[in-house]
Amino acid sequence: MSCTLCAIVKNEAPYLAEWALFHRMIGFDRIVVYENDSDDSTPGLLDRLKRAGVIDEHVRWANIPTSPQFSAYVDATLKCRTDWIMFLDADEFLNIFSRAPVNDFLARFAPDVSCVAVNWRIFGSSGAKTFTPELVLERFTRAAAAHHAVNRHVKSFFRPRYASAVHMHAPILASRRAALASGAPLTMADHGIADRLDWSAAQVNHYFGKSPEEYAAKRRRGVAHVHDGDPLKFAHYTDQLFRAHDLNDELDDSLAWALPELKRRIAIFEAGALCNETIRS
Repeated sequence: MSCTLCAIVKNEAPYLAEWALFHRMIGFDRIVVYENDSDDSTPGLLDRLKRAGVIDEHVRWANIPTSPQFSAYVDATLKCRTDWIMFLDADEFLNIFSRAPVNDFLARFAPDVSCVAVNWRIFGSSGAKTFTPELVLERFTRAAAAHHAVNRHVKSFFRPRYASAVHMHAPILASRRAALASGAPLTMADHGIADRLDWSAAQVNHYFGKSPEEYAAKRRRGVAHVHDGDPLKFAHYTDQLFRAHDLNDELDDSLAWALPELKRRIAIFEAGALCNETIRS
């Protein structure tokens, strides 16, 4: 049993070390990051993360006329060397409530399950107005209640050999079946949106907007699923969309357990450690 995590990023330098080290810590065997024409320190940071063994591949992915995101995901799926793959953005953190390593979590599913879908939980600004250097996992601990329909979106593990098409939320399966993280059957009301919410086993913590200042930077990056020449590139992230996702209904600090070890690993990385096993163990 083995699993790859894949992302495509642009101008995400303040967040990448935390994101990559956290997901290595919870057991992903490989982490592959496609980098889409960043003009901040993201490329250099990804090179450092690769040299340190935190990520396995840094793929420079030019802003081609087709969708940078979907073309990267197709490329990653075709080249995948593990049994499973998952696509997460740099503002999404997989949260397995049992704290089981990723492969142990996946081992619970029947052999005929080829897609495991995990519902979002949208996190709001927690009252923050600007960027501060603390970790995302400690800055933002207020989240949407279950009744918000946006939480029914999923991100998915899937077996590449049984997928006929890829999508940012869930693949189209050529054969076998899909399940929710609890093991219950997955039925989608629309593609990538489960017909019900299931946070019983896991969720994807989605730090959608963070603070208004950080949302403005996200707005300048635009969406990854269209190229720079598309009029939709910079039209999606509106003020109204931020307000709709700035959901702070309930305290959710369910990843606080990870912070001490995560900070230890970040300190090792920032000190310039190049010993892969020091960071990955």
